[in-house]
Amino acid sequence: MNQAGAHGQSNLPPADGAGASFGGFVFSDPAQGPGLFALTRRIGDRLYPVLFGESDDGAATLAALRARDPALARGLADGAFFMKRDNARMRRHILRDLVGKYNPPLNVADRTARAAPAIAALVPDRAEAEFPAETAAETVEVSEDDLDRLVRVFYGKAREDAVIGPIFNSHVSDWEHHFALVRDFWSRAMLGTSRYKGAPFAPHLGMNLRPEHFDRWVALFRDTAQAVLKPVAARAAIRRVEHMSAAFQAGLFPLDFSKQDPAS
Repeated sequence: MNQAGAHGQSNLPPADGAGASFGGFVFSDPAQGPGLFALTRRIGDRLYPVLFGESDDGAATLAALRARDPALARGLADGAFFMKRDNARMRRHILRDLVGKYNPPLNVADRTARAAPAIAALVPDRAEAEFPAETAAETVEVSEDDLDRLVRVFYGKAREDAVIGPIFNSHVSDWEHHFALVRDFWSRAMLGTSRYKGAPFAPHLGMNLRPEHFDRWVALFRDTAQAVLKPVAARAAIRRVEHMSAAFQAGLFPLDFSKQDPAS
């Protein structure tokens, strides 16, 4: 995904709305309790994110930010929004996904590109130096052979992994068929082909997955993609997997899962 795609106006909430929807996650007015917050600036008729964060008490954190940092206070002036999530591990997944998708100027960790020029002109981009100016023009170079190698190398490692190996080995009986299915998914995602017709979420229902399985899946995929693909393609594939991890977990685990999760 290039920078233009990440910051296209169609992906940003309208400035006159009561809440804000970023990457499919709906934020509303700040409230007390654990969750994620978004600070925004109005540009034209849209709200651009200035900062995404997570906190054990959204309202208190936003009040402290307003008092401490003038740049953040300017963002608060155009909209501070909150999304309740009790599960701390889920908050971290969603935060990483949103930061990587929108690259707000006051976030540094988990950024994938410079902030959009429109918002960077109003709020200095704290991570600008980490991304060359030509990043926005980068083109993903990947072939079907690259994707086949990615799939085979990844599953070669995953099947032997102590955390996720037992999951794969107990649910996949025909590995060549599985390779072809997953390769078709990546062909659609990276090359725009139409061979993959399925829905990737449904097969994961009823597998007794836990958040640590997703953490290991993402870590192992990241290492594989960086070793197998060219850097730009690897970053694009990793962003896709990180987004899938957050989306799958949001669907698989109810909000009260945190009552059973020591991480929260």
